[in-house]
Amino acid sequence: MSSVQQDMFLLDCPTYEDYLDTFITRHDIHFLRNIRFCRMLVELGYRSASEIYTPEQYEKRKAAVQESLWPTKKSAMLFSENMESDDPVLIELARREQPNTQKIISTIIFLKHRLKSGFEVSGYIDFEHSLKQANLMIEGCTDWLAVFQERVLLRPKPTDLSFYDWHKGTVHYNHSENYVVIHDVENGLIFMHRGDHKKICVDILRELYTNNCTREMHFSEKYGHVVFYDHIIRKKI
Repeated sequence: MSSVQQDMFLLDCPTYEDYLDTFITRHDIHFLRNIRFCRMLVELGYRSASEIYTPEQYEKRKAAVQESLWPTKKSAMLFSENMESDDPVLIELARREQPNTQKIISTIIFLKHRLKSGFEVSGYIDFEHSLKQANLMIEGCTDWLAVFQERVLLRPKPTDLSFYDWHKGTVHYNHSENYVVIHDVENGLIFMHRGDHKKICVDILRELYTNNCTREMHFSEKYGHVVFYDHIIRKKI
């Protein structure tokens, strides 16, 4: 029997005192006539051959039982798990999904999207941040399951790291959980990873911070040319 199974009875003990009372018999109450003294003997180990938990152990053990029955943390869904598409861009996204959710790499996606009006919008997307929002079902998040099932197209949004509307001439910049957006007059748009503070310069002509990420461009009929900036996250020592 596992320790969690052994501790199931803790669910019937609202307080630590209730837990101690499970080791007290009617004979104890009859002869000692003092519930506080009875509990003290239990804590000292005189009323049971099994281990008696301290208040801190009681709280942790009870929390472990509750977590096993009613988990509060859900594992991240892999939206591309059952993908059947042969679209080259979606294949590259699927290949990067799990390493991003595991925070092995951090990918920034650059793509353009042509609106029905004929004008384009473009943007840089923090892939892991976008996946996390989808898992948490944050309002306005990208429906990644629908993207991988090819029911909707992936498109940049004003809430992404960077968004540019070529018709209106408007630009939006937003920090994410993983990146800080840096406006460098000389070197253009730069993203700094919050975890290891490594910088990614998206302007390849600048040849800055080239060791901090790899850059790949992939083409598909649906998405055109899409650029992937893959940063291997350096763990803090």
